[in-house]
Amino acid sequence: MVNAAGLARIFKVLSVEARVHIVQLLKRRSLCVTELTAPLGITQAATSQHLRVLRDAGIVRWQKRGFHVYYHLDRQNLARLSKSINGLLRLDDD
Repeated sequence: MVNAAGLARIFKVLSVEARVHIVQLLKRRSLCVTELTAPLGITQAATSQHLRVLRDAGIVRWQKRGFHVYYHLDRQNLARLSKSINGLLRLDDD
């Protein structure tokens, strides 16, 4: 059985275009807030807000390197989410 509340929360988090774009950028490599700001076309503060929401949802993780915080995808959690989403959308289940 699919966790409907959990999936609804993830879909809500990913319903914002900037957050989807962040996920796409982080698929390539870890990036800090300043590296994400330019391609997103939004302020550093807005980028940080979106990253916080993604972090709280378990989509991204962070790691401090010197003076910078680098964000990367939480691949293990995303694999679980992908499995849940596939279970929800599979047509052969009753």
